[in-house]
Amino acid sequence: MKRLMGLFACLVPLFAAAGEFSSTLVVQTGFLREGDLIVRNITDLVAKKTCMTFYIRTAGTSPITDCYEVVGEFGADVRQAAHLKEGELVIRKVEDGKNNRACLVAYVSTPGTSPAVHCYPSTHRFKEGLQVDSHLREGDLDVHRISDASAGTTCLVAFVKTEGTAPSTFCYPTTPQGVGPLRQEHELKEGDLIVRKITDGANNKACLVSYVSTIGTSSRMFCFDYR
Repeated sequence: MKRLMGLFACLVPLFAAAGEFSSTLVVQTGFLREGDLIVRNITDLVAKKTCMTFYIRTAGTSPITDCYEVVGEFGADVRQAAHLKEGELVIRKVEDGKNNRACLVAYVSTPGTSPAVHCYPSTHRFKEGLQVDSHLREGDLDVHRISDASAGTTCLVAFVKTEGTAPSTFCYPTTPQGVGPLRQEHELKEGDLIVRKITDGANNKACLVSYVSTIGTSSRMFCFDYR
C-alpha cells in the first residue's frame, strides 16, 4: 500500500502539468469589432487554414465559423468593406483582403439573435458597397435581395419579424443584365409550419423559406436554379 501511495504521489505533478498544457498551433491572427458584431480570425498553423468566426454581443447568441486556405504567407487582413441597415436588419460585408475572402453577415439587433453568414471569393477592389435592389414582405417574413457588385454576387436575406429571431442568407453569382423583383410563387401552411417559395427572376433562382410561427423561430432557406 505504501508503494502504491508513493507511485500516486509521483504521478500527481504529471497530471497537473498535463492540465495546464496549452497548444500554440491554433492562434488568433485578427480581431474586428463593428457595432455589436465581433469577428475573430483564427489560424491553424499546421493545416494552413484560417477561419473567421462571427458572433453578436448579446445573451443567447451562437457563433458561425467559415474556414478557408491561407494565401501565401501567414496572416490575415480583416476589415468591414460595406455596411447597411434596413429597419431591424443589419448587414455587413466583412473581408479578408489578404486571402481574397468576403462574407455577408446578417443579423437582427435583438437579444437571442445569431448571425447568418455566407462567404464567397472576393478578388475585385472596385465598386465597393452593398445595395438592396429588391424587398419582399409576405406575412411576418421579410426577404431582401442584396447586390455586391464588387464581387459579382447576389445574396438573399430572410428573417421573421418576431423576438429572438435569427435570419438566414444564401449567395450566388449575379446574372449580368438580369432584371426582375423578388416574388412569392407558392405558400404552404401545415400546423405551425410555414413554407414560402420565393423566386428571384433576375438571377434564375428559387428559394424555399421555412419557419415556425412561434416566438424565437428562425428562418431556413434552400435555393436552387429556376427557369
